[in-house]
Amino acid sequence: MRHVLRSQQFDEELLLLLFERAADLQTNFDDPRRHRMMGQLLAGSMLFNVFYEPSTRTRMSFAAAAQHLGMQVVTTENAREFSSSAKGETLEDSIRVMCEYRPDVIVLRHHEDGAAERAAVVSGVPVINAGDGGGQHPTQALLDLYTIKHELERISNLHLLIGGDLARGRTARSLAYLISKFPGNRITFVSPRELSVGEDIKQHLSEHEVPYSETEELRDALPEADVVYWTRTQLERHKGQILDPFVLGVDELALMKQDTVLLHPLPRIGEITVEVDSDPRAAYFRQAGNGMFVRMALIEWVLELLAPGPTSDDSQERT
Repeated sequence: MRHVLRSQQFDEELLLLLFERAADLQTNFDDPRRHRMMGQLLAGSMLFNVFYEPSTRTRMSFAAAAQHLGMQVVTTENAREFSSSAKGETLEDSIRVMCEYRPDVIVLRHHEDGAAERAAVVSGVPVINAGDGGGQHPTQALLDLYTIKHELERISNLHLLIGGDLARGRTARSLAYLISKFPGNRITFVSPRELSVGEDIKQHLSEHEVPYSETEELRDALPEADVVYWTRTQLERHKGQILDPFVLGVDELALMKQDTVLLHPLPRIGEITVEVDSDPRAAYFRQAGNGMFVRMALIEWVLELLAPGPTSDDSQERT
């Protein structure tokens, strides 16, 4: 069964296959004939969107992706509060019950690290991890990497600046795992010391011979970056405030190269000023749009309309 649980399970071959399919879907989406064909691919199938945490982009893009492929979608938006979880039901029991309703795939967002793996153990259908606690968000990392490829036409030999809340930001963690799959990449992590990247990520990068460095000096790091991946403070996971030196505005934008790509998984809460939005290097809204096409390709893959399967030696790693 093709579950999507963590970034490490994807190898280079599978990533490129997914990106090729996503690009094909995106290119042909506005062709009425091709769009009708897309809508017949998974007609009669059903996707369950099971979200224990709030979400806008991930939940809606999965729903849109599924419906554009012809699937029916059943959604619970705040299962942590408005489901039997509030009565004490375990995640495992909830998943077992849902499988009795005959979905074809379950998309799960949960507030606990490792929840997707727990769900996969008892599920009779593929589980897609849509974010679990401070652990991982593999489908976000897929669309992030796809956006880099789409914007720069390469995903190797890049210098990435990954910054913001790196201690609990699951999107930054997941992207670091994926970028290590391709040669010549290096990463500069930029954050306050109390929000620095975890030792597990640094160990993974060292084991895969991916050069990395850490700094609190944002302005010093910006001029060399090909990709700036900025994130918000995860206020829901720990108390804290955005620090002024870690806000990207027009002054910081002036330090970046003319072909640098600026990404953000969204939502933002002030760490990128709105004045930046009009700059062509600001790709975060295009990035969000790319997510639907990547998730369309991913749904096809978990339902075995695309090959190959996950073959990476990293597939058994844990965060």
